[in-house]
Amino acid sequence: MPARRRADRLAEVARGLPSGVTADARIVREAWTTIRFANGRIHQPLVEEGEYLSFRVAEGGRLGTATTVDLSPDGVRTVVRAARALARIAPVEKTFPGFPVEASPRPAATAFSSATAHVTPEAATRVAERILAAAASRAPGGRIAGVVNIGSVNHRVVNSTGLDRGCRFSGAQASVLVDRPERDPPVSGWSEGAHWDVARLAPERLGREAAERVAESAPVAVEPGTYRVLLRAPAVATLLDYLAFLGFGGTGEAEGWSCLRRQRGRRIAPRSVDLVDDARSRRVIPCAIDAEGTATRSTPLIDEGVAGGPVTDVLTSGRLGRPLTGHALPPESPGGEYGPIPRHLVLSPGDAREEELVRETRRGILVTRFHYVRVVDPGRSVLTGMTRDGTYRIEHGEIVGPVRNLRFTESVLRTLRGTELVGREARQTASERAGSSTTCPDLVSSSFRFTSATLF
Repeated sequence: MPARRRADRLAEVARGLPSGVTADARIVREAWTTIRFANGRIHQPLVEEGEYLSFRVAEGGRLGTATTVDLSPDGVRTVVRAARALARIAPVEKTFPGFPVEASPRPAATAFSSATAHVTPEAATRVAERILAAAASRAPGGRIAGVVNIGSVNHRVVNSTGLDRGCRFSGAQASVLVDRPERDPPVSGWSEGAHWDVARLAPERLGREAAERVAESAPVAVEPGTYRVLLRAPAVATLLDYLAFLGFGGTGEAEGWSCLRRQRGRRIAPRSVDLVDDARSRRVIPCAIDAEGTATRSTPLIDEGVAGGPVTDVLTSGRLGRPLTGHALPPESPGGEYGPIPRHLVLSPGDAREEELVRETRRGILVTRFHYVRVVDPGRSVLTGMTRDGTYRIEHGEIVGPVRNLRFTESVLRTLRGTELVGREARQTASERAGSSTTCPDLVSSSFRFTSATLF
């Protein structure tokens, strides 16, 4: 059955439920080509296409969600029964406001690349080959590994109030690691990037950057402590992604563990820090609606250093008494339990060139990216993790050599408060299937706490 007819049938099912029972449904279709490479050669090409249905009912203030890949009439009937059965044992949502209505703001058009959405395996392979060739030319003898993901997602949302909206987005994402395992200790370099248009992914740049970040000399040990840091864009993106969850998610605000719960409207960073979530922007991988069919919009999170409010979905808008902001995650997803989270972050660039960032750091640590990051204290935005794949010492305003990796235990808010300089060039990163993306520049922070050192 064509996708349009399936969605029409789902709308009929949702509207035909018994009195007092409402529902929404999502049909999600994905098509991705993944090219993995290791040891300098492509070893795992994968073409994946899939379609699934998520059906959620609200009955007596109780919500239940079930999913299926069987979109036949029997499959739909089965998933509806399962969702209603789960709703009967769910807790009551006393403030549930109902599902969005069609009269709510209409979605705006967003950027989309048909060539990216319909990429051939051969074309995706050529992107990976360009990364490999660029890395190998700059780091002969290095071991090169990474991944390229290119594809698209189409999703349509219907509900029993009459809302019926669709959206599609295209995305290309790549990361590359170059290492020299034969050295003692081993050294490595990293780069990553993303774009909604694969033609703008710049694979040669990614391969070249990763190779150039491989240290020529052996890393030296430095004492743990508090240092001024120059964070490259991938490291900044990691901190911003966690802040989006810990500080701007509606669930954290409603449950009382948000790190910004008592700081709304207050200055939390210098005026140079401007952060928005804008799923319509061409600077991210844009999408016109969220998982509940609400139109996405530009949402200020940090306005010239001042903290904004949390984002919402249907449940948290009711709990908080705030309007919908268009940030619902699929209720059946692994992250659905976390509630709405900003996932299309843009940190405004400054005017500092790379050499100025290094010079003004004076004495500190350059961090290319963070690895294995975990939350320590959500209420204070404290994280722990490690530096990885390009950690360098800066002395007298110059990069003087690599250092062994360090473990950190630090607050994202404290790091942002210490922002001294923001780079002029922004870099986009994304999750492997482009469900979230962050665009940000490098930045210098006056204070970052490293709590222990490693042997590599």
